[in-house]
Amino acid sequence: MIRTLFFFFSLFSLLCGSAQSNLADFGPPLEIPLFLSGNFAELRSNHFHTGIDIKTQGVEGQKVLAAESGTVSRISVSPYGYGLALYLEHPNGYTTVYGHLKKYDERIAKLVREKQYSSKAFRVDFKPSQDIYFKKGEVIALSGNTGGSGGPHLHFEIRRTSNNKPLNPLKFGFNVRDDIPPRIRGIRFHPLSDTTLINGQHKAKSFVVQGGNGNYVLKTGTKIEVYGAFGISIHSLDYLNDQPNKCGLYEVHLEVDGATVCRQQFDELDFSTSRNINSYKAYDVYRTNKWHYHKSFIEPGNQLEIYLPESQSNGVISFNSCDEHQINYTVKDAYENTSILICSFTSLANPNGALPVPKPYDAYFKYDQENSFNYSEEFSLSVPKGALYKDLKLNFGREMEKQGLLSPRYTVQNDLVPLDDYIKVSIKGSHIEPGLRDQTLAVRYSTKGYQSFLTGEWEGDNYIFQTKVFGKFALVADSIPPTITPLTKRPASISEKTVLRFKVKDDRSGLGKFNAYINGEWVLCEYDSKRKRLSIVFEGVETKPIENLVELKVEDLVGNKSSWSSTL
Repeated sequence: MIRTLFFFFSLFSLLCGSAQSNLADFGPPLEIPLFLSGNFAELRSNHFHTGIDIKTQGVEGQKVLAAESGTVSRISVSPYGYGLALYLEHPNGYTTVYGHLKKYDERIAKLVREKQYSSKAFRVDFKPSQDIYFKKGEVIALSGNTGGSGGPHLHFEIRRTSNNKPLNPLKFGFNVRDDIPPRIRGIRFHPLSDTTLINGQHKAKSFVVQGGNGNYVLKTGTKIEVYGAFGISIHSLDYLNDQPNKCGLYEVHLEVDGATVCRQQFDELDFSTSRNINSYKAYDVYRTNKWHYHKSFIEPGNQLEIYLPESQSNGVISFNSCDEHQINYTVKDAYENTSILICSFTSLANPNGALPVPKPYDAYFKYDQENSFNYSEEFSLSVPKGALYKDLKLNFGREMEKQGLLSPRYTVQNDLVPLDDYIKVSIKGSHIEPGLRDQTLAVRYSTKGYQSFLTGEWEGDNYIFQTKVFGKFALVADSIPPTITPLTKRPASISEKTVLRFKVKDDRSGLGKFNAYINGEWVLCEYDSKRKRLSIVFEGVETKPIENLVELKVEDLVGNKSSWSSTL
């Protein structure tokens, strides 16, 4: 039955793949050769990569081309994410996306400037009220390094217009050289019951593999013995010709004793479930070592639609007898370059070590319902339905208030357990003086001791905030305003080409509002979040012959304000 289903599904996939290739004939989005620094479904922090990152020879300003004829459907300017981005909708049913741009085509740039001035904001996201049409191959923008980009490149996506789902661009026939099979670096066994033992211990264990050129085995002398239910993951990365960048996989297929246990393919993704990547990958290993382990088992709260129908029992493996079993692990890239890991493990009928002693916990949270926890009247936690990927035995702790904090420090699990949605935390602050309340915010400590700050609001004597990460939490004050440091010399005069640049830093809550004015009138101020830099742009601004008062006003997220002014 499994083999029959597999045959029909393979035939269906082949036909769909051929149809997809024939539906659209996209051209390259750059004039230069296409070398990638990132590919589709690459494992990123809290999300899958939804496009391909194309290198721009280490520089900004390369001509970005319309990959197909179409109309501008969306323009987005942000100091984060895609930075300056452009969306083209095409008659063939697809939308292409171009991100991290430096400069738009003049028609688009004019609309952006008008929108920014009408809304008095640098950050804008809108659909043009007029049609702007580009023919295939026309220049639509120049490449850049804006937003969350880590270096000059073009982020390029193909989405299905009807549902906005991003599709794998490498299945559309772009000229990217790749004849290198993925590399396999390890295999990991995960306990999936309270009594599971991996080589006599109740904890996940990784095993080193050896080999190359598509063929891998366990390191010589490795033995794997398992008692109880378990799942398996594989540490694998893909590489493209002549490029050192680590890329993601297209297909992962686990077979045990010739039967498919779990199989997934990355033809398309869904933005609404992209954070489920934290259930897909071995999250704790990624957080601690940045290793890319692809799980071949599906946690109950995982909503990803990447798994093929022949996957059995959500990838949970369990045997009651003492036998040896063979693993065939197949990984592929989008060009069908394939690597295979062949190894074995022994299932046990009886435990080969001491069964784990149940550990105490403070609350039992079910993944498919809303959960809450209260400590006395000073701390409460609310976890919405669907925020967890599986049931959780919650651990809680309380430390006495330390110097520099406005509350005790509360430990809620740890940041090695992923969350898919915001949880709400409430900390009592009735003892905090009224003068400090407007400057209060929460601090979160990671497992490694790093601090991050979270803003919230007061509800009576309780400070309420939201977070998508477990950790240690406390209340602190932010009474220090942002600092403004000019980076450009005072110009002798102002012209349309004049740009005043500033370094802006804030030690805790972070930069909130920023506005610039000339003679009391709002003027565009651009923000580069990576370099913490604000730039006042005078293009198109009316000035006086003498004595123009230029002001920059910034505010952090709890309302501390700073300003700079000069007469030019």
